[in-house]
Amino acid sequence: MLADLRAPAVPLRLRAIDGALGIVLAAGAALLSVQAGWMGAAGAATTALVVAALVAPALARIDLADRRLPNALTVPLLGVALACAVVGAVLGAWVGGVVALGVVLVLGLMWWFGGMGAGDLKLGAGLALAAAPLEWWLPLGGIACAFVLGGAVGVVAKVRGAESVPFGPWLLAGAGVAVVLAAV
Repeated sequence: MLADLRAPAVPLRLRAIDGALGIVLAAGAALLSVQAGWMGAAGAATTALVVAALVAPALARIDLADRRLPNALTVPLLGVALACAVVGAVLGAWVGGVVALGVVLVLGLMWWFGGMGAGDLKLGAGLALAAAPLEWWLPLGGIACAFVLGGAVGVVAKVRGAESVPFGPWLLAGAGVAVVLAAV
């Protein structure tokens, strides 16, 4: 009975360009981490940031094209980010983890009240937890950048007659901007 109510699964169609751009972004994230000297608790974040960079091009492309963020990409990112945030907290970066949990709570409330999709919630949670071991303010900075970027694009889209704008690309861009700012 419940199987009849489920929507049919949409196949995950990754493209070569997704992988190529993901590898370039992942290499950039690793180099940025080395340049910034992130060791110890912050080093735990490097793994999660590299995973986020690997899947970012595919997530952005799919969300722009299909208005969805597939579980096949968001759930593993969320799992890795959670594990890295726990390692970071054990190594002393627990304040960032608490801030990231606050960001996740706010995103969860936005999802609950219909302000965003479940894919956006999983992606935003993964990105906040990935950044948590670096600096305590980074989960907040990433989500703030995402709202500023997505909001600006949303205003332009609304003027042009669009009903909504996919938020995943702006979550990714906001996290990227915040991480780069933390490294410089």
